Amino acid sequence: MSTMAGDRKMTIVDGCMPGDQFSLLNVSAGNARVELTLCAEGGQPLGPIRLVIPPQRTRSSVLADLVGAGLAVRELPYSVVVVSDAPVLVQPHPADRDAPQTARRPADRDAPETARQPAA
Repeated sequence: MSTMAGDRKMTIVDGCMPGDQFSLLNVSAGNARVELTLCAEGGQPLGPIRLVIPPQRTRSSVLADLVGAGLAVRELPYSVVVVSDAPVLVQPHPADRDAPQTARRPADRDAPETARQPAA
């Protein structure tokens, strides 16, 4: 993985799956240049995947969409190394493992069913 001058580095080692989503929030006043590198046990690292996030904006992406066909083994969990030249917050959102065909937004996943019904 390349390293940028003035880098900030974070590692997510929880075992992210290809269907998981990442939200990256740039909290700085300038563009954040971000590199993601995915590492799976027994495989070569994938990346770096380079993104530019505008100032004080969020970018959300599904891990598999960022890598494309590069995820040779889609069932393996990946660790993710995030390097940025500006302060960013990284929030992984695990995919709904029980219902992959009906994935919901992260905010809806833990909400009770009654909270999603329209008010009478």
